[in-house]
Amino acid sequence: MNTLAKEMFLLLLMTFCSNTQANLVTVTGNKVSFTYESSLLDLFGMPTVAGDQLFFTPTAFVAKAYGEKAFDLKNSTINIKVTALNGGTIDGVNVTEKGDYIRKGSTSYISAGGQIRVTDLIAPLNEVTDALTPTLPFAQQSNFFPTQNWQATANAYVSAFGALSINVSIENILVALSNVFGDVGFMEKKAVILSIISVPLPAAVWLFGITLLSLLAYSKRMHYI
Repeated sequence: MNTLAKEMFLLLLMTFCSNTQANLVTVTGNKVSFTYESSLLDLFGMPTVAGDQLFFTPTAFVAKAYGEKAFDLKNSTINIKVTALNGGTIDGVNVTEKGDYIRKGSTSYISAGGQIRVTDLIAPLNEVTDALTPTLPFAQQSNFFPTQNWQATANAYVSAFGALSINVSIENILVALSNVFGDVGFMEKKAVILSIISVPLPAAVWLFGITLLSLLAYSKRMHYI
């Protein structure tokens, strides 16, 4: 490989690595940090952090079916790395999703589903999943408007792992179906809230650490006297 070819190869490699790093975003909450690949958020959109929650506000996560033999399915999956701060551990993960829908006519059908999967990044065999479950049935309505609100939740309790860092995979599926002219199935996701429960390092451990450091400092001082 000649000098020019080597220089071009190195330039391409540096550009690729730079773009990869630029897409990686870390935001810090009160007790945890969230890291995600900004180019892989798909239908979820860019989130904001509030305390120990990551808040997504999708604008194009919609499934809709109008009239005869109409069917629509929208799905999207994202991965979020969550790391406990200040020596704490992660105790639990909760996902709450909200949106609105129209279910007009006897042949219309809508549904929201998916799951969360929580994996300990230190010991990947430690894993918990939970299905995303609507809190109420999607009721049929006689008119197109007003739209009806819906909510779904999923929970994963991982305190037994004592995990310092986890990966949270959030899978979402929206389905809409109708079979008769005039029937409508419409469903939109408008909010996804990822909440983390983190347990701080016990005060006794901090006290032990401070005491140990003090003893080491005293020992060094006596050694030099």
